[in-house]
Amino acid sequence: MKRVRRLAKLVLAALVLASTFFLTGCWNSRELNSLAVVTAMAIDKAEHSDEYELSFQVVMPGELSSSGKSGNGYAPFSIYSVRSNTLFEGIRKASKQVPRQLFFSHVQVVVLGERIAKSGIKEIFDFFERSHEVRLTSMLLVAKGTSPSKLISAIVPLSPLEAEALLGASEVSSRIWSESPIIGIDDTIRKLINPGAEPSISGVKIVGDDEHVGKKQNLEQTRPPYHLEVSGVAVFREGKLAGWLENEKARGYMLVANRTKSTVLNLPCEGKPDGVALEVIKSKTKTDVSIKNGRVNVKIHVMSEGNVAEVKCGIPLGKLSVLTQLEQEWGEETKANMMAAIRQAQTFQADVFGFGIILQRTHPKQWKQYEETWGETFAEAEVSIAFEGQIQRAGMRGKSLLEKEKS
Repeated sequence: MKRVRRLAKLVLAALVLASTFFLTGCWNSRELNSLAVVTAMAIDKAEHSDEYELSFQVVMPGELSSSGKSGNGYAPFSIYSVRSNTLFEGIRKASKQVPRQLFFSHVQVVVLGERIAKSGIKEIFDFFERSHEVRLTSMLLVAKGTSPSKLISAIVPLSPLEAEALLGASEVSSRIWSESPIIGIDDTIRKLINPGAEPSISGVKIVGDDEHVGKKQNLEQTRPPYHLEVSGVAVFREGKLAGWLENEKARGYMLVANRTKSTVLNLPCEGKPDGVALEVIKSKTKTDVSIKNGRVNVKIHVMSEGNVAEVKCGIPLGKLSVLTQLEQEWGEETKANMMAAIRQAQTFQADVFGFGIILQRTHPKQWKQYEETWGETFAEAEVSIAFEGQIQRAGMRGKSLLEKEKS
C-alpha cells in the first residue's frame, strides 16, 4: 500500500512538473515603454482620391500630471497623420513616423470627416470589428465644417487631452441639453446591418479662430480664441450622410428616440416669446408602429416632468390654471419639435428613430413585406404624438419679483 501511495505521489509530481513546460506566460505581452497609446483617431477621405487620411492622437504620459498640467511645458499629446488605401495599412505606415508601436485599446473617440461620411462609412467598420485592440464602445463623432484631424489636434482648457474634451463635452451636452446623442461604434454597426434603423451620429465643430488650434499657449488665456461645440445630429441613409438635424429638430430627435435626459425649453409669457424657462427633468417616450390599409402608422406617447427654472413675467405660478396653461404650451412646443425632426428624416428617407425595428419586433410578418423598401415606406408614414407633461415645482420662490411689482 505504501509503495502504491509513493508511486501515486511521484506520478502526480511528474504531471505537475511537466505542466509547467506548457506555461509560457503572456505570449503577446508588450512593455508599456514600447507602445504609443492612441486616445483619439480621425478618419476622412482625401480630396480627389480614394485614399484615407488618418490622424492619431498619441498621449505623452510624461506631460500629464494629476493636476492636469503639463509636466515640462510641452503639449500633452502628439498628432501623427498618414494617407493610405486601407486603415490597417495606415496604422502600419504610421510606424515610419512614430518611434513606438501604436496601441489602440485606449481609444476614446473616433472622429469622421464629412467627406468620408458622404461617400459612405460601411467599409471602415470592418477594421474595427476585426481588430482585437480597438474598443467597439469608443464614441463616434462627425466633424462639421473642418477636418477631423484639426479637431483632435485642438488643445482646450479643463481637459489636457482632446479625446477627453470631446468625450466630456458630448456626455455633458447629452445629459443636460439633449440635442446630441452619445453613439458608439457598436451602435452604428448594429444599425448599418439592420434594415429597420439608420445610423445617427452627433456632430462636433470648432467655433472661433482655429488658426492656432494646436498651440499650448491657448491654455494660458482666460478667453481662448476658439472652443469645441457638440452640434447637430448627422443622419445617414444606407451608410451615407444624408443631412443634418439641427437645434429644435435635434432636440425633437432625442425625444422621439427616447434619449432625452434633461433639457431646457423656453415658453411664451405675457407677450414675451421666451418669458418662462422650463427645465425638463424626466422624459420617457413609448412608440407603437403598425400597418393599416397598406400604410405605416406611428403612435408616439411622451410622458415628461419639469420644473419652472426662470420667469421673466408676472404670472401667478401659485394658480393651477396658470400651470395648466404652461403645460399645454410645453406640450405644443414639444410635439412641434418632434414632428419637425420626423418630417426632416422622412425627406431623407432615413429612419434614424428605429420605427422599423419596432415593427419588426411586434409585427414580424408585416415587416417582411416592407423590409426591402423600408426607407420609402417610412417616408410616407402617418405619425401622431400624444404628450403628457407635469410641472412638479416652481422653484424656491412662489411668486416672481415681477408679480410682486404688479400687485
